[in-house]
Amino acid sequence: MRRTHILATAVATMLVVAAVAVPADALTTATGSDTSVAFAADDASGSFGDGNVTVTRGDELTFSVSHSGPANVTIGGPDYGYHLRIRLGGSGTDEVSIDTYAATDADPDTYVTGGDATLLSEPLEKPLEPADYLMRVDVGGDERDIATLTVEPRGETTARTLVAPGEFDPSEVGTDGDGNADVGPLTGIASASEPVAKGDYAVVEIEEQGLETALNAADLSGDDAANGVKLNFTQTAPGPNREPTSYLAHGTSGGAKRANVTVYPDFENDRIYAVWDTSNVSLSRQSERNRYEARLTLTESNTLDDGERVLATTPVRIVRPTASLAPETDRVHYSWENDTYVVSGTTNRAPNTTFEVRMRSPDPSAFLKIRRATVDGDGRFEASFDLGDVSRGANATMWVDDHQGETMQEVAIVAPDPTVRFDDQNPGDDPQLDVAYAEVPEGGFVRLVDEGGTDVGWSNYLEPGRHENVSASLSVPLYDSQTIRAELVADRNGDGSYDAGNDTAYVRNDSVVNDTAYVDFPAAPTETATPTPTRTATPTPDPTATPYPILTNTPLGPSEASESSIPLPLSIPVLAFLGAALLIARRRSTR
Repeated sequence: MRRTHILATAVATMLVVAAVAVPADALTTATGSDTSVAFAADDASGSFGDGNVTVTRGDELTFSVSHSGPANVTIGGPDYGYHLRIRLGGSGTDEVSIDTYAATDADPDTYVTGGDATLLSEPLEKPLEPADYLMRVDVGGDERDIATLTVEPRGETTARTLVAPGEFDPSEVGTDGDGNADVGPLTGIASASEPVAKGDYAVVEIEEQGLETALNAADLSGDDAANGVKLNFTQTAPGPNREPTSYLAHGTSGGAKRANVTVYPDFENDRIYAVWDTSNVSLSRQSERNRYEARLTLTESNTLDDGERVLATTPVRIVRPTASLAPETDRVHYSWENDTYVVSGTTNRAPNTTFEVRMRSPDPSAFLKIRRATVDGDGRFEASFDLGDVSRGANATMWVDDHQGETMQEVAIVAPDPTVRFDDQNPGDDPQLDVAYAEVPEGGFVRLVDEGGTDVGWSNYLEPGRHENVSASLSVPLYDSQTIRAELVADRNGDGSYDAGNDTAYVRNDSVVNDTAYVDFPAAPTETATPTPTRTATPTPDPTATPYPILTNTPLGPSEASESSIPLPLSIPVLAFLGAALLIARRRSTR
């Protein structure tokens, strides 16, 4: 009985122990294999949230794992030449990242994040090679999900040359916590171009795969610290008996000059931007010797390839910066025609370069005007100056800042020459005369003067400048054909109204500016005179007066006249009549 009781107690104890849960990290055997004893509960779960995963060899991959309890994630196995186990504690969802380039490290915790990693195979000599690797997740010793990790071979690396304005500020490009650069400020102003004017930025855009973790943005010298990634700019035609000049990013090894290069990784778009400041590049007088080749190379310090291999190249040609400037119309500006003076130019500087175009005059009314002009994709730029407030008759100098020697030129801001042209005309009954042309320097009027020097009319106010077909109104009616003089008069008091007492004529060469015209006015109207009636005096009757008839001598007929008779002249009968009248008067006076 006693032995039976002891045996029963032992069996019961073993059953109790078997029912106790075993921690996930104790599920593996002492040999380190992934053979597990399943003690998981029926409701345990685990899964790969993203399913199958693909990564380019040399890049970093990230995947998520959901698990209801402590779990093991395994990648590969004995048949893959690579066997990795990652322990995940607790429950929930974890993100795991693996750097495939650094997988050569014997300690997997240096390239695995998100769990406790153990390498169950020998360390790799090269980054994880392209293949399909099995992925498993075990929870409670039971396999809950599987997926495939596909490591793809690195694709072809390409490069092309861009140019960015020298005014670009590299500090405008920020980076996130993963080292990815926000390259928008750079790509927004850069444009494709092989020639790069000295002083601008030569931008090498590299389309890459597999350099995500190998790239050290602060070091592209090609040594161990640079993970064997090298970027250099080498002269392609140094000339006979000469070693090519080479500029090396972040280093001077091999006799190379140090290039002022800033690197911006944009791994989200598989791009790398290397920005080379060409300000300190020496220019040769022979243009062919200013040609370079940008070359991205993996050296022996990089484990992605055996030996040294050039991944990509692109040409860069450094040129001397040039600019030209010319007015859109003429170097003589007639401000009365347009207040705006437009200039344009061309340059080999990078598109989006901003120039300062300047116009300066030291004349008594000195001025300095500065306009900003942006270079377009065709290398053209334009600026407009408002010269409405500039004194007429001034001379100014115009140039592009930083290109003064090759763009400086003179601009004449002319004042109009006082001029008037007055043509012969027949206005009919129109009370206005037409002045064919007037050029007024400072504003004024056209005054009409008749032959006697009297003002007979004037025009409305004329702005400074040139005018055609100016109407001048007559202030008095004029008749008959006569010569009228048109004089150009200045608005001396500036009130815009003609003032005969103050507004005097313009004078040129000591003479009043004028012109004359023969004007055929209509004839003056003829007035019909009405005769004034003549009053007939009524004689007062004189009762004592005796009327005497007036005698009329009857001329002799031809038959009664002899050849010797002389006809009495007319004066004789008149004298006789007067004598008779005198006699009668005497008689009356004696009575």
